[in-house]
Amino acid sequence: LHFFCLFNYVFSPDVTLWDLENLKKDLKIKPQMNTKFNIITLDSLDEKTSILNMSTSLKASFLCGLIEVDGAAKYLNDTKPSKRQSRVTLHYSTTTRMEQLTMSHLGNQNIIYPEVFEQKSATHVVTGVLYGAQAFFVFDQRDSKEEHNRDNKLKLETLIKKYIFVDGNRALKMTDVYKETADHLNFTFYGDFLLDPNPTSFLDAMQIYNNLPKHIDEDDKLAVPVQVWLYPLKHLDSQAAQLVQEISVALVSKSQEVLEELDEHIMRCNDIMKDGVVNNFTIIRKNADDLKSMLNQFKNNFQKELARVLSNIRGGNASEKELANILKKKEKSPFKKCVITTWLDKRQKEITMLRSFFNRIEEMKLDIVINDLDTLINNTSIKNIVCLTLTSLDVCQSYMSEMESYLQAPSRKSSFHLSEPSEDLIIQNFRYHFQSFIEFAEINQTSKKTRFLVHSIPDFKYLGATIYLYKCGLLINQNFQLPSKPETLVVDSQTEDSVTLKLRPPKCDLEGYRVEYKRLEDEEWKTINTTDKSVKFRITELRPASTYQLRHRAVCQVGVSQASDTIEVRTLPVKKPTGRHAIKDKCKEIKDGKFRFYHLPLKSQFINTLKKLEIFPFGNRTSIKPSKSIMVLGATDSGKSTLINGMVNYILGVQWEDDFRFKLIHEETSRSQAESQMSAVTAYEMNYQDCFKVPYSFTIIDTPGFGDTRGIDRDTQITEQIRECFSSPQGVQHITAVCFVVQASQARLTHTQKYVFDYILSIFGKDKANNILVLITFADGQRPPVLDAIKDSNIPFPRDDKGSPLFFKFNNSALFANNDETDSSDCLMFDKMFWDMGAKSMESFFKTLEKMDDKSLALTKEVLKERKHLETLVEGLRPQISTALSKREEIRQTHDILNKHITDIESNKDFEYEVDVTETIRESIAGTGKFITNCQKCNFTCHYPCGLPNDEDKIRCSAMKDGVCTVCPGKCAWNIHSNQQHRFNYKTKKVKKTYDELKKKYEQAQGELMTTEQLCDRLQHELDDMTNLIYKLITDSHESIKRLDEISLRPNPLSSPEYIELLIQSEELEAKPGWMERVKSLQEVKEKAIIIENLSRNEELSPSVHTKSQKRKSSETLCPQNIKFSKQTF
Repeated sequence: LHFFCLFNYVFSPDVTLWDLENLKKDLKIKPQMNTKFNIITLDSLDEKTSILNMSTSLKASFLCGLIEVDGAAKYLNDTKPSKRQSRVTLHYSTTTRMEQLTMSHLGNQNIIYPEVFEQKSATHVVTGVLYGAQAFFVFDQRDSKEEHNRDNKLKLETLIKKYIFVDGNRALKMTDVYKETADHLNFTFYGDFLLDPNPTSFLDAMQIYNNLPKHIDEDDKLAVPVQVWLYPLKHLDSQAAQLVQEISVALVSKSQEVLEELDEHIMRCNDIMKDGVVNNFTIIRKNADDLKSMLNQFKNNFQKELARVLSNIRGGNASEKELANILKKKEKSPFKKCVITTWLDKRQKEITMLRSFFNRIEEMKLDIVINDLDTLINNTSIKNIVCLTLTSLDVCQSYMSEMESYLQAPSRKSSFHLSEPSEDLIIQNFRYHFQSFIEFAEINQTSKKTRFLVHSIPDFKYLGATIYLYKCGLLINQNFQLPSKPETLVVDSQTEDSVTLKLRPPKCDLEGYRVEYKRLEDEEWKTINTTDKSVKFRITELRPASTYQLRHRAVCQVGVSQASDTIEVRTLPVKKPTGRHAIKDKCKEIKDGKFRFYHLPLKSQFINTLKKLEIFPFGNRTSIKPSKSIMVLGATDSGKSTLINGMVNYILGVQWEDDFRFKLIHEETSRSQAESQMSAVTAYEMNYQDCFKVPYSFTIIDTPGFGDTRGIDRDTQITEQIRECFSSPQGVQHITAVCFVVQASQARLTHTQKYVFDYILSIFGKDKANNILVLITFADGQRPPVLDAIKDSNIPFPRDDKGSPLFFKFNNSALFANNDETDSSDCLMFDKMFWDMGAKSMESFFKTLEKMDDKSLALTKEVLKERKHLETLVEGLRPQISTALSKREEIRQTHDILNKHITDIESNKDFEYEVDVTETIRESIAGTGKFITNCQKCNFTCHYPCGLPNDEDKIRCSAMKDGVCTVCPGKCAWNIHSNQQHRFNYKTKKVKKTYDELKKKYEQAQGELMTTEQLCDRLQHELDDMTNLIYKLITDSHESIKRLDEISLRPNPLSSPEYIELLIQSEELEAKPGWMERVKSLQEVKEKAIIIENLSRNEELSPSVHTKSQKRKSSETLCPQNIKFSKQTF
């Protein structure tokens, strides 16, 4: 019979009031069999004490450590070490017997040792004991995550229920589903007896659990006291110790809550330390371990305080207020529940973020080094180290220090509050740098010179995380901004083969961009790296009408960013180009240096037989729009061809910025600049198109340059070509303007230059005086000096209000100049200026042209025809006059001889005399390439050279007029003229004749005998007839000269001997290559000019006057002095 002290829950087995032998007589023993089985799913202290049927007072004593437990009661101390642990406990409870005193011994007369009351070592005496046994089978399963506890606990409970109460004689079997759960269980046994053998598996434990009732029944010795009944000693003697006050249930519960929350904090510390993430960051484990140690120390101190206060309260030496103060003090300490919970929550969030980070690294299979900075720094093959630095894993040191200080001096007043940096800011910074780091590492992990590292270094300047950049082992930047994912590209413009993009730069140390693109159906991306930070970028060489995917990345010194969101853009379809671009596509490109030239697609529509006229239409003819025609004339090397090219580029709308130019005329660079680059008169018909900058069709008649080194003959050929152009049915029928091209720098006109002006003007009729324009090339912004030269030459040009010739100036150098905008030289600026100046002049020129009326070419055709006719007459007049004069001389000589030797003639019929006789000879022209018009009846060359090779076209020969030849002596019809392989020429020689032959000739002609005097009279008559013939030829030529004076704009300079003499002197002075040949040609032309000049001076002379005059004069004066003709003249 034991005494028990409720103050400290201690039994006193050696203290007694009664004789033990006598007490044994009052002891009654009776069986009390009772067995219970329970499944416990909770692990709280309330659940455990309830299962063990512990009172509040006993619970309080247990909490403060006043009692020690053994056997099955050790289950009270088994608390889950981790919140990530599922637990299900099987409880077995059985009772076997009851031992109880009859209480007849309780009288004072039976007390043998009354001194026990004085010792006050006990408050109660044990009066009854219930024997039995209890056992706890604890099954634990470690969970990977706390949130899995409920599911695993349910599985575990289901498993246990399935195998509980199975007949022990039947072998337990388990399906694969349950076996998997059972294999991951940990088993712990707490009981009032020992197991032999200990179970090694779940099935062994269940087998033992089911056999426990049989095992206890067979061996009663296994039973232990499981419950006692106490009797207060104060009922026996008032001097006995007694329980003054019991602890209130509320304070006990509050104390229990404190201890349970400390256990929970310790569990969470255990979970943190066991988390695999903290293996890489020992600072987290160290902090958790330190906190756990301090929690255990605080718990131990708290329990000691409880034990002290509890005993005092029960003994009446203290009140419950003291216990309440201890609880309040705890809530004001660093060990306050909410503070520790907050601290642990923050650490758990850190671990959660780190776990997510490392899981992401593992999923992405990234090559990232963890906490091995020294190895990477010392690796010389690594140039760059991009380090995600975790800066706030050690921010809790102040709190840990406060806790440690409190434990050392718990009595001091604490005013602690948790002062860690803002958790939201830390998480925000960490998430930002984590995301940018892992994206950057994923994209650049193949780099051989850059490695990626995660490291923990306290750095309060950058909360949460930052990026350290190491270069060649040295830390160069503690807050390196990795390039973030750029914003989506914006399409600025697109064409058939290109896309222009707008780039949006991210906030980072940007060095450029990498643009990536591919066709939608392709797999591989193409990349282009930009060389600067420009916000616009153009991708070229794309396929038309194709869908492309586009994205871009920012480029920094250690890699590239994540790609921007992909956009899709479709290039424009290949549409039919319009305007100048459509024309360009139809042209042939000319390889000429770096610039792109295109030759307009011209095809000759008509070429005359001698290739003197070429007509090249451009576009289809239209009657809707009006048409304008200009003839462009100028001296060789005046820039005429380039100017025409400039006109065409202006008409087609070519701009300075265009990377191409058109060429209507492509000059041969191999030919001398002293010679005209073209040989034919060419008409370019620019038929109106919608892209034209002028509202009309436009024909340019380009002529070869006058006055080149080939001399007067070449100018004559050009004139013939122009005549053919105007007279041909397929040629030009009207003209708007005659454009003279001159160089701006010519301050005065040389004789040759003035000759060119006069010669050209002599081609046209007087009705073209107001349709002549001056186009000045090689001009700058100043007044061209050539204007004064033109003004002084009295050339009939239209003039403005100031009296200056109406002119337009151009600078041909800008037409084909380099317009590359990347060239910042001054040349580009000047070229652009000259282009603009030329464009304005072109605009002014074509507006002026639009206002001008077209003029018929009838009068000009007549001028050309009459001039050609005059030239043909003069050419034909020379041999006829020469022949007539020779014949006249022959008659005169014969007449003189007859008069002088009349006596000798009569006495000698064989009288001989010698005279000059002109004979007709044939000269072959075969192989010369020239054609001729010969009269078959007169055996006379009427026109040489002639431009008509076909006999059926001889009616158009310049020798013909009204279908009759005006040159041959017989004035024969045109159709008895033909093209032959020879020409008729004349030669004078000495011939001996007899009087008898002469007399017979005339007598036969007269049909009667003639005396010598009669014969002389006949000769005189023939001489008069020949003189009349000469005057008839002169009169015809005079009429042509008179008509030309009436209709031509300018006299032909080649009809003035004085003018030609100046040209001859100029050629001799300049002595340019070929000058001797040109002088020879000028001498021949001068002879013709003399004839024309003599003809023009006899306009009042008539043949009848000369006939009468001749009759009054002797034979020696048959050729009047005022005629001024001689044989030598012709």
